[in-house]
Amino acid sequence: MRLNQASDFALRILMLLASEDDPMTIDAVATRLSLVKSHIMKITAKLAQAGFVETQRGRNGGILLGRTPDQISVGDVVRLIEADFAIVECMKAETSTCTFMPQCLLRGVVHNAANAFLAVLDDCTLDQLIIAKVD
Repeated sequence: MRLNQASDFALRILMLLASEDDPMTIDAVATRLSLVKSHIMKITAKLAQAGFVETQRGRNGGILLGRTPDQISVGDVVRLIEADFAIVECMKAETSTCTFMPQCLLRGVVHNAANAFLAVLDDCTLDQLIIAKVD
C-alpha cells in the first residue's frame, strides 16, 4: 500500500510542530520542510478543520498543535488526508467493472490487508515519531 504525498506532508508538518514550543508561520514551515507553501496551506486547513492543529492570526500567530502529540494517531491523520483505500478495482463497488463481482474473493483479502495496515498506523502516535528536544 502506498500513501499519497499529502499524507507524508501532513505527518511531517505535525512532527515539526510537535518539536516546536511556539506557533510557526506557514513560511517557516515551508522553509524548514522544503515544501511548497500552497501545499502546506491546503493541508494545514484540513488538519485545522479536524482539530489536529490550531491557527492563530496576528503578529505572534501561526500554526501549532491542536492536541498533545500522544493524542494524535498516525492512522487518524492518514484517514483524514487519504481520499480512499480502494486498493483494487473491486473495492469501488459503485464503479467496479470487475467480472468477478459481486462474488470477488480478492476484495475481502485486500480489505483485510488495508485494515491491518491502518491498525499498525493506529498504534503509533505523534509523540513516538518526534526526537526529543535538546536544550
